[in-house]
Formats: sequence, structure tokens, C-alpha cells
Amino acid sequence: MAWWLNWLILLLGTLVVFRVYAWLRPFTLWLDRIWSRGNDIGRPLLDTLVITGIPAIYAKFTATPLPGLLIPITFLLTQYAVLSGRFLIREFNIAGYVMVFTTLVIWITFFVT
Repeated sequence: MAWWLNWLILLLGTLVVFRVYAWLRPFTLWLDRIWSRGNDIGRPLLDTLVITGIPAIYAKFTATPLPGLLIPITFLLTQYAVLSGRFLIREFNIAGYVMVFTTLVIWITFFVT
């Protein structure tokens, strides 16, 4: 498969995952009810795992050239999903740290393995 076709599939797939996950996100409200800190830690963790993890797995399995270019794309999409609508400083800080730490773990694991 041509490298540009692989990137086209990866970018379109990332946008589809982002959009479908946005539609399914209201069904994850159980996380807020079960876990009192779900809105601060659990939801950003789940958002980051889905929006950053799925494209990283696809890029790894298909040996996408220049996978480092995917880092800013997934980081911006995850940042928008996690931090949009957070007006309280405490929530922003905790959710932001969870998102950045999880993103770092995913991409370090991606490049090491």
C-alpha cells in the first residue's frame, strides 16, 4: 500500500473515531456515577485511551511512515475532547495532567516497542 494512502486512511479513521466517540460519550456517564472523581480522572483517561490509543495501534500495526506526525494530531484532538467545557481551575489541572501523562505513556510505549 502506498504511504500516502496509509496516512489518508489513518487521518480519516482518526476523525471517524473522534466523531463516533463523541456520539457514544453520553453513554459513559456511568463513570461519573460510580466513581466520584470520574469527571476529573476517569473520563480524561478514557478519552485519551480511545482518541490517542486507537490511532497509535493502527499506525503501529501498519508500520506507518513518520508516525511522529500523528502525535500533534492526536494530542490536539484529545486536548479538545478532555479540556472542553472545564471552567474550574482544579478540574482543568487534574484532567490536563491525566491527559498529558497518558498521552506520554502511549507514545513512549509506541516508540519503545
